[in-house]
Amino acid sequence: MEIKEMFLTPNKYSRPQIPLKKVTKIAVHYVGNPGSSAIANRNYFDGLAKSGARYVSAHFVVGLGGEVIQCIPTDEISYCTNQANSCSVSIECCHPDSTGRFTAETETALAELCAYLCRKFSLSADDIIRHYDVTGKQCPLYWSPTRYTSAEVANARFAAFKVRVKQAMGCEVGIIEDKPADGSFRVRVLDDALNIRAQPSLTAKICGVIRDKGVYTIVETQHGGNILWGKLKSGAGWISLGSKYVKRI
Repeated sequence: MEIKEMFLTPNKYSRPQIPLKKVTKIAVHYVGNPGSSAIANRNYFDGLAKSGARYVSAHFVVGLGGEVIQCIPTDEISYCTNQANSCSVSIECCHPDSTGRFTAETETALAELCAYLCRKFSLSADDIIRHYDVTGKQCPLYWSPTRYTSAEVANARFAAFKVRVKQAMGCEVGIIEDKPADGSFRVRVLDDALNIRAQPSLTAKICGVIRDKGVYTIVETQHGGNILWGKLKSGAGWISLGSKYVKRI
């Protein structure tokens, strides 16, 4: 991941240069403008210095191809997360369509950026929040409950993303003792893109994808049809335990 610094012109609408004294949260957003680019969103923020149309900005914008633009230094506030502006670094993410779902490139860059910021400010992946967690706004849309997406599915998607951040930080995700008393066990993912499902069924909604071939902890197993499913300790959902997808370690 490379961060391109393109700081906004100091102005009261998008870069007021108010000191951000202590960062305790990383706030993730979606731009809400399908198909728009990182540079277009950055330039919109910068243009507010002249238009004065509204008060809005973000510290970073992640583009459709995974490009990252920094708009504001992290020791200044942005106008992005309402009452959390005074304690959070904000990240706006581009998305290709109205579902609000990020591209694989965007999500990968976002995970790397969040990991970098967590290390910089001595935070954990649990300190990453959605705009939704602050105000109830459906942002990022794909990770927020809506009339079409249950809270269980939306929260599982977000939980799966935070697992990726932990891995990007070099944390041991789901690593436990060799013989845990609770019966849980570890598996290494073999598949390049293993779907996480909301329930142990091939017909259940896909709520995430594991792409890192990492090690995960399974806390419960259940048969669904002819498939043995494992429930992820993170709460992100269920994965197939088929031998072509995972290996028990």
